[in-house]
This record gives sequence, structure tokens and C-alpha cells, in this order.
Amino acid sequence: MLSFSLTIPPAQYRALVKHLLPKSAKAEEAAFLFCRALRTDAGLEFHLLEAHLVPPSEFNYKSLYGIELTDGCRAAVIQRAHDLGASLLELHSHPRSSVVEFSPSDRSGFSEFIPHVWWRLKKKPYAALVIGPSGFDSLSWVTNPERPDGVLDLLVGSKRLRPTGLTLESWGCTDEY
Repeated sequence: MLSFSLTIPPAQYRALVKHLLPKSAKAEEAAFLFCRALRTDAGLEFHLLEAHLVPPSEFNYKSLYGIELTDGCRAAVIQRAHDLGASLLELHSHPRSSVVEFSPSDRSGFSEFIPHVWWRLKKKPYAALVIGPSGFDSLSWVTNPERPDGVLDLLVGSKRLRPTGLTLESWGCTDEY
């Protein structure tokens, strides 16, 4: 089984969590990470270059149960990743979920957005994370934009944080990866 991980310094991880899961959250939040992807014998490592914490002005719609980013936001993050020669990672929150996994609407969005990003960024690996109060789930697209290859662990300082894996399991990919 291939291994996928994101290395992120503790201070930047705390800032991401604070943005994605503010106290008394009134809506889902989003962020994008621009990362250098390094292939290893074991799989792939994403190393953080910079982050974009999505501000309120870059949402068309925002609630506790869904978000929609502006076309300008999507275009800008793809352009920034292109300019950096970086892979793009998307993150968003489910602030009220007791079990953390991607929703059906999240998965529907993947089928549109990921093939477009894959094409625009010349087949660079892509990953997505959803974070909630009790943990996170993740997916990684490394070989094909239509189907995830596995989950993404977080390496925060010397700590390895593991996703729930619920979305990959329900996708039916776990037998092969």
C-alpha cells in the first residue's frame, strides 16, 4: 500500500485549525495549501510552501452544511499553484459533524473540480481534507483524477495524525490500496 502524507509545521497547523474551526462556528470554512510533492519509495510526501485561508469575500454561499467558492477564488488558487509549480490541497470544515468524512455534495464537487485542476496543473497530485471537532478525513489523487489513490496522513512536527478513512472505505478503494 502506498503512503501519502502532508508535512506541516505545528504553528501553521494550529493557524489552519483555528481558521477552519473557530469557536462558535456559524459556517463551514475553507483553505488551500500549495505544496511541493516529493515521490518516495513508500509513496508521496506533500511539503507545505504556503497557505491561502479563504476569506468571506471569496464565498458565493456559506452555511453550516455547505459552501460554494467564487469562480475568482478557484481561478486564483489554481493560478497560484501553477506559478509556484506546486500541488494544490483543499481543506474545509464540518464544524458540527460528530463523524468526520466527506459529504455526498463534497464528492460530487470532486468529480468536477479535480479533473480540471489536474489538467491545469499538468497532472500534479491533488489532495483534500475535511476537518471536524473529532478529527479529519482525507483523500489523495496521485495517479488518476477520477478516483482517489488513498488517504493522507498529517505530519505535524513529530506527530503523525491519521484520518478516519471513512470516505475512502465507502468509495470502495480500500481493497486495492
